[in-house]
Amino acid sequence: MLFSPEEMNFLSTRLEEEAVRLRQGQSDELAATPEERQRELRLISELQRKLRDLKSEMTQEEKALVARLARDEIHHIHGHGTGVYQSILQKVEQ
Repeated sequence: MLFSPEEMNFLSTRLEEEAVRLRQGQSDELAATPEERQRELRLISELQRKLRDLKSEMTQEEKALVARLARDEIHHIHGHGTGVYQSILQKVEQ
């Protein structure tokens, strides 16, 4: 899946932030137990690797994670400026 440089920047930043949050033990409903946090960290690691390899395709689980991160950003932004996040959503929801 091909992303623009701006989309790649967002994804790289958000995946790293999500990994830090999980390593610090901050959980949400999706990763409440230590085992779920470890699974999510493995998913993030694999997704980061795939983003560097432009020929790799994302799994449905990876696409769901990317979509969740993009939706979180859209909900935090008011007004204009959601174009890059909308573009990411369109790509992973195809």
